[in-house]
Amino acid sequence: MSYAGPASRTRGSAGRRDPAAAAPARPIGPAGPSALRRPSAPSTDGDEDSHETDWQRVAIFGAGLALGITLGAGAALLAAPQTGEETRAALRSRARRLTRTTGRKSQDVWEDLRDELRSAAQSVRRRRARRAARKALQQELEREAVAD
Repeated sequence: MSYAGPASRTRGSAGRRDPAAAAPARPIGPAGPSALRRPSAPSTDGDEDSHETDWQRVAIFGAGLALGITLGAGAALLAAPQTGEETRAALRSRARRLTRTTGRKSQDVWEDLRDELRSAAQSVRRRRARRAARKALQQELEREAVAD
């Protein structure tokens, strides 16, 4: 059997279609003009019974959530590689190490900022000195031009 339907085994039927098989396919679902209409909007006549919360389902969900959290915490405690005291000591040493590293890095950053500010101030002074020298040279050239 092929995807298009059963194949005919008679001779000479290759390329010919069976008239019964050529019937148009029926649409799935309702047909006609009513199928093209949109479904009607739900009524807002104060029908609050259909929108009521199912508190039993909410309670079951909450109980399942609490059970999952409890089982997860218990599994974490049983599978922990260290005791609580060892874990606290490891966290304390990690915090100290992080504080030292951050302190060093921040000190380096402040030193870098200080160096950058000094460099910027020095370049500003140089530019001012060059401008003042150019201005003085221009004034001197103007005086010589007027004197001639």
